[in-house]
Amino acid sequence: MRRWLLGAGALLAGVTGVLVLAQPAEAYTVRPGDTLWAIALRNGVTVQALAHANGLTDPGAIYPGEQIAIPQAAASGTYTVKRGDTLWSIASSLGVHVSQLLGLNSISDPNFIRPGQRLNVPAAPARSAPSGTLPPGASAAPPLPISVDRARAILTDAARRHGLNPAFVLAVSYWESGFNQGWVSRDGAVGMMQILPATAAWAGPSLLGHPVDLHNPSDNADLGAALLAHYLDEFNDPHLALAAYYQGALATQKDGIYPSSESYVNGIWALRNRFNSGQM
Repeated sequence: MRRWLLGAGALLAGVTGVLVLAQPAEAYTVRPGDTLWAIALRNGVTVQALAHANGLTDPGAIYPGEQIAIPQAAASGTYTVKRGDTLWSIASSLGVHVSQLLGLNSISDPNFIRPGQRLNVPAAPARSAPSGTLPPGASAAPPLPISVDRARAILTDAARRHGLNPAFVLAVSYWESGFNQGWVSRDGAVGMMQILPATAAWAGPSLLGHPVDLHNPSDNADLGAALLAHYLDEFNDPHLALAAYYQGALATQKDGIYPSSESYVNGIWALRNRFNSGQM
């Protein structure tokens, strides 16, 4: 095993490119102190979507005065806030990203919503499980979302259990979900590490020795770190390990890093370097 490859001192070979947007977008001028995550949160998009829309291979490399394109989401309905609701519990129940709710409703403080308030909501992702059944790796009642600090602590502990540099696991989670344990993607990937239930069905017993609940933050982080460690042992290269996490191990064995995966791999590696240096 050569997990020292994930330690300090590794360099990113940056790749820049131009992407023609396939959806309406508006320009945003970067302000001092902005991060890509903060911009994504304010505008109701994911970090990955924002980086992809602008051809960014290093999500940390944005500069005051620079203009970036913000893909625009559209509301498809409304939700009336009930007593006890939080923005995170609403997003989780609807199967959407909390950043989408923030952007669609111009909410500056996600902790301040009130009963009776009507929120614009985006279309929920399609659910593939038949009525009355749950896919492997899913739970009937996902827990309430956790704080960013708690998410970072859980991810860091998981990384150390599997002999990984915590910055590597943090970077994957930040890119995939923004540390959002309540996030479920349109294809059904769950939680902080965005793991598909079908992957959890084999990887939990195979890598951890037991089934996992992807809606449990500790299980989600533990399995994500275990998968990264497994791919690192298999490929002996962190970039190929990231490619396997994203496009699958068989595809990576056969073809290496797909051109369509390069922004994912390079973007996460750039984030890993920033986490490793204490910039994030």
